[in-house]
Amino acid sequence: MPDEGFRKWLGVEYEVMEDGHAVVGLDITDDMRNLREVVQGGVLAALIDIAMATAAAGGNYDTRLRPMATLEMKVNYLAAATGPRMTATADVIRAGSRTSVVRCEVHDVNGEVCAAGLGTFMTRRVHKTDPTEMAPPTI
Repeated sequence: MPDEGFRKWLGVEYEVMEDGHAVVGLDITDDMRNLREVVQGGVLAALIDIAMATAAAGGNYDTRLRPMATLEMKVNYLAAATGPRMTATADVIRAGSRTSVVRCEVHDVNGEVCAAGLGTFMTRRVHKTDPTEMAPPTI
């Protein structure tokens, strides 16, 4: 699926995009690692944010069902992320009329959980850069 800006630059790959559930993968480059050859925490945080926002919005920029913005996010780093690819799986825990709470886990290629995230996302106003068929949120 096409994407824009930071998501495109980072190189995320959408494996699953459903309303309330998303799986987003990222091939790790040498530039994404620190001096210990571990994936830098900011890369994992960005992957978590993208996966959770995709689950909350029901899709990426081109396919989302509703416009969402991140209100807050917490990340726990659980193990050194050293593999060639990281996969983030995000699920909406609760969706209200204005906010959604989403959880996420990042796994390496061996299935080990490297990081976990929890975030709150807000339904926002439709912007001129949103797809033209996107309806304004019902609040």
